[in-house]
Amino acid sequence: MKTIKELIGESLTEVAASKEILRDENIKRVYKAYPDLKEIDDQILNVRNSRFIAVIDKDERLIKRFDIAEEELLTKRDRIIQRNQIDPEFDSLKVICEKCSDTGYAKGSDGTLKVCSCRKNELEAAYEYSGMADYSSYKMKNYRDDYLGDAAGRKKIKNELLKVLLGLADKDDISSLWVYSAPPQTGKTFLVISVCKTAINLGKSTYYAKCEDLQSIGSDTLDELKKIDFLVLDDFADSVTMTNNIGSILNSILEVRSASKLPTVLVSPFPKSELVNKCDMRISGKLQSAGLISKESR
Repeated sequence: MKTIKELIGESLTEVAASKEILRDENIKRVYKAYPDLKEIDDQILNVRNSRFIAVIDKDERLIKRFDIAEEELLTKRDRIIQRNQIDPEFDSLKVICEKCSDTGYAKGSDGTLKVCSCRKNELEAAYEYSGMADYSSYKMKNYRDDYLGDAAGRKKIKNELLKVLLGLADKDDISSLWVYSAPPQTGKTFLVISVCKTAINLGKSTYYAKCEDLQSIGSDTLDELKKIDFLVLDDFADSVTMTNNIGSILNSILEVRSASKLPTVLVSPFPKSELVNKCDMRISGKLQSAGLISKESR
């Protein structure tokens, strides 16, 4: 599993190489059009190399001589550039993306620092690494508050989930565990995946999985799920915690995440009270103090 920060970090090496290639190509183009400028630059380089040797030999007379020679050459160089209206920064590295200055992050219209649009490929890769390879069409901008005619309720749930993600949710208990409970076919999966993608866009490490799939996730990834910024486990049910060692796996994940106060959301079609009564006893104890996300929650 690779996070968006790791993917952007890896891409910076490629960006740096691309910038150097673009700079070198631009230098060749300018030198071809203005060979007298290339001749001056070659002379300046030779003078600087000779001055370096003079510095090592501590020959003050030669050092002064080379300083004067370089100053004269630089004056000639400036004249050529001005006369031909050449970009004085033609031989400098230039940013490829003006929005983010090639950092991979840029401020959105709301002032929030987000992954820049120039890192679309990295975002898509992060979604795949984070368990959302099969949900490419799920995006927050497509989430409709008025779906099923319950705009107020759906908007409330969306905002509560975003607050949990950002650590802004109101909750007296120190637990970071939350249950998002809503009936089937009400758009739960679409919303939580959209929230997970929002988290990645904000530079956070995130993972989405169905609870029953915990048994098939590799041990390395399971260890990473204990440390990522935001975790969502969908299709949570009491019966799932009783099969295939999932109760034990889930308990281990929740123990570590709770100690680090990292938010985890369990998405379920069942009421929280029913889950508390029927789940694996280790999970049941944690659910008792979990926060509730639903239209009726306060």
